Amino acid sequence: MDGVTLTLDKDVYEYIVDKAIEFKLGARGLRSIVEAIMIDAMFSLPSEEKKKLHVTREYAVKHFEKSDFRHLRVA
Repeated sequence: MDGVTLTLDKDVYEYIVDKAIEFKLGARGLRSIVEAIMIDAMFSLPSEEKKKLHVTREYAVKHFEKSDFRHLRVA
């Protein structure tokens, strides 16, 4: 997302870590969670005039919940 200013609320970090712990994931899992949250923005923002994205916990929850990631089960 070159040229896009990205900011996250502090509680978004906590949400991501909580999901990684819930699914018993490591570093790659953290990356997958972030990608699940950001995938729509990664494809839409580069072609839009708006070059800023502020991620709130609500945004993160909404986008994570609609991803395939939510179908994972804890072992």
